[in-house]
Amino acid sequence: MPNSLLDVPFGEWGRVLELPEKETYRVKQIQEWVFARRAKSFDDMTSLPALLRVKLKESFSLRALKTIGHDVSQKDGSSRMTFETGDKKTFSSVILPSRSRETGEERLSLCLSTQIGCAWRCAFCASGKVHFVRNLFSSEIMEQVMCAEDVTGKKVDSLLFMGMGEPLANYHHVLWALRCLRSPLGFGYGARHVTVSTSGLVPQILKLSQESPKVNLAVSLHAADDETRRKIMPKSSWSVQQILKSVWAYQKQMGNVRVTFEYVLLKGLNDSLRTAQRLSNMLRGRNVWINLIEYNPVPGLAFQKASRDAMEKFEGVLTKRGLFVRMRKPQGADIKAGCGQLSY
Repeated sequence: MPNSLLDVPFGEWGRVLELPEKETYRVKQIQEWVFARRAKSFDDMTSLPALLRVKLKESFSLRALKTIGHDVSQKDGSSRMTFETGDKKTFSSVILPSRSRETGEERLSLCLSTQIGCAWRCAFCASGKVHFVRNLFSSEIMEQVMCAEDVTGKKVDSLLFMGMGEPLANYHHVLWALRCLRSPLGFGYGARHVTVSTSGLVPQILKLSQESPKVNLAVSLHAADDETRRKIMPKSSWSVQQILKSVWAYQKQMGNVRVTFEYVLLKGLNDSLRTAQRLSNMLRGRNVWINLIEYNPVPGLAFQKASRDAMEKFEGVLTKRGLFVRMRKPQGADIKAGCGQLSY
């Protein structure tokens, strides 16, 4: 695959382009074209000398992803984009529309994928049934934002690292993508508009707290005890308490940023009142949100979604104990873009 300019740290752009000292200002011009003007090719960068544009084309790619599919839900307006990479692999990401409570304006969130396939094999998830192929490059992660804006004609407001793959298992590329997405020299997203999700990779959570720009953290917990969690997430090597300890360390290091716990309610497995009580005991008094998620059935898997009554009672236990809970509204299930449904 050709090298993407987006995979090169900003501080090295002048060096890799062999710009003389008096022309280092060209780096800012290129950044302006890439991030502010969203140039799709180096030929578009008309303020650059022709020779520099030729050098850029010979040395780097700018847009490697091709959008080969765009399916829109007839139920809720969410959509699934399917991409082809430079080495002819395919994967998807999901655009989630919503309305601002303050202004009523439409807002777009983008569920970014970080891997092609997933090796973590959460038992309820369609992605876990897909053979792991490779990590996505930083450029391929960031290009999803550009493609979503091309498809919708609108700015993406929030980024959720919740698509296919375990983001922290692709640590190096995700870290550079986060730095570029957050940087005012890059995409310029604010901290509260970027959320990294993880199934609970403890060493990487701790490492991220030291090396990443400030971003929100979401943890796919799905259980309040180790035995149940191993049934749901058999590849997880860490106990619930180890995960929580790393999360509190992350939160402290990041200045008490909000942490979200994702919890898919599965009938007869993790939806009891006793489980809700145990979960609330672990999380009460912390700056956390809990997303209760209605399970989206996956063909070939035996799990069933919890009943509406069980979900409401579960929520009631948590809210009565002072926890902030959101019953997440299902989106995209009719186009296989709902939570836990993302596969090829």
